[in-house]
Amino acid sequence: MAEQTLTEDDLTRYAAALAEGRKPLVYLIEAVPGLGLAAGASARVLEVDGATVTVKPTGVDDQLPYEARELRATKQPKPVRRAPKTTAAPAPKAARSVTITLHVGADNTASLKVTRNAQKPAGASEVALPAVHKALAGLGDKQARAAVDEVLSAARDAAADKVAALQAELAAAKKSLATLDRAKRANATPGRAR
Repeated sequence: MAEQTLTEDDLTRYAAALAEGRKPLVYLIEAVPGLGLAAGASARVLEVDGATVTVKPTGVDDQLPYEARELRATKQPKPVRRAPKTTAAPAPKAARSVTITLHVGADNTASLKVTRNAQKPAGASEVALPAVHKALAGLGDKQARAAVDEVLSAARDAAADKVAALQAELAAAKKSLATLDRAKRANATPGRAR
C-alpha cells in the first residue's frame, strides 16, 4: 500500500491555516534516529514554501524542512491486529490409574485420598472391580467414584479400539486368504490354458 503523503490541497490548507495563526499538525513518514524521532512522530507546521514544509517536531527545539512527500496529514494507521486463533483447549487426558487410600485411625476417624496416575502401592492386594464400586457407593465419595469411572471408561475405550483394529486386521487376513484360495483353485483346475 502506497504512503499517503501531503497533497497540493493539504499544502494550500496548511498555508491558509498559518495565515490565520494556526499551526496544523502533520506526521513524519520516516524516523529520524539522530533526533530520537520515530516514524509517525507528530510535528507542527511553521511554514509552507511550494512543496517544502518547515515543521517543529514534538519534543525537538529545531525547525526542520521536509518535502511534502516525507510527511502525512494523518497518523499512520496502526496495523490491524488479528485476534489470535482460538483453539479449543485439549481435553484433559483421562487418568491411566487411580490410587484410593483409605486411612482409619485409632481415634475413630477415617479419611479417603484419591491420587490420579499413581503407581500401584507396594503390597496392595487385588480387589474385584464390582466390590470397589460397591464400596465407593457405600462411602458416598463422589470424587473417588468419578475417578475410578474415568479410569475404567478410558480402559474400556482403549480395549474397544484394540478390538476394532484386530477385527479389521482379521477381516483383511480373511480376504487375503480367500484370494489366495481362489488363485490356488484356478491353478489346480486341469485343462486350463496358461
